[in-house]
Order: sequence, then C-alpha cells, then structure tokens
Amino acid sequence: MDSVGRVAGTAVARNGVLLIVPAMVITFGLWSALPAQYGVEAFDRGVPAWLLNVENALRVAVFGIPVLLYFGRRSRLQVTGWYVYLVGMLAYLCSYLAQIYLPASAWSGSVIGFTAPAWTTLLWFAGIALVCERTWLALPWHRWVYLACAAAFVTAHTAHAYMAFQG
Repeated sequence: MDSVGRVAGTAVARNGVLLIVPAMVITFGLWSALPAQYGVEAFDRGVPAWLLNVENALRVAVFGIPVLLYFGRRSRLQVTGWYVYLVGMLAYLCSYLAQIYLPASAWSGSVIGFTAPAWTTLLWFAGIALVCERTWLALPWHRWVYLACAAAFVTAHTAHAYMAFQG
C-alpha cells in the first residue's frame, strides 16, 4: 500500500468521529425512554431562541470537528484521555439510566441530576480532545481548540437544561 493509502486508511480506521458513535447510540437509543420533561416541546419551552441557536452551532462544531481528527494511544496524555473518555461515557450513560429508572429519586429531581445528561458530556468531550492530538489534514491543530468548543457547548447545553428544569 502506498503512503497515500496508509494515510487514508488511518484517517478512516482511527477517525475521531468514531468516538462520537457511542454517545449517539446512548442518546438516540434512550431518548424516548426519558421522562416527559426531556421531550422536545417541554425541554425547549421558555428557552430563548438565541441560546438554542448558539447551542446548535456549537453542537455542529463539537460533533463535526472530530471528523478532521484521528485518535491514538502513543503518549501518556492520550492514554489518560482514553480513561477520561471511558469514565465520561459511563457517567453519560448513568445520567440517562438514572432519569429513566429512578425518575422520582432525589438525584433525578435535583438540578444537578436533571442536568447531568448535559454536563457529563464534558468528560467524554475532554477524552476526545486528549486522544485526538492530530488532524489528518495539513492544518495546524491543537486540542485546546476542541476543548474550548466543548466547554462553550456544554455551558450552553447545561444552561438550556437548567432552564428546562426551572420551567
């Protein structure tokens, strides 16, 4: 295989977007089982249009940027990133399961528990930033770009969830 083929193969087999797939399985697989407060109409009620627009623009960034990246496990930081990613994905899954199976619990009824599906995403986004230290394009790249986008998205997403909790 020539060098172009190797680079293309690496870009596909280790593409950062693959790290988004488990979160999408959790989200789309469990969304319909969440309590009614998480339904689109109830969740968006009373949330300003500007916040919804900012949140959606940042969502495109944090879910789109990994397409340009590929992951590894060479450096100590990347290895740490895999642990952060796995803990984050587990926390994200548990945040859904708590709302589904324990909706009347003190945790699920608290602002922290209700917004957990929003703020726990920061953990697995941070994991993605740590394991994806390079882009397969000939562009300058630093993980702080992704971390900044992820932090801004999680802030907007959590603010949205907080408003839904208040509503």
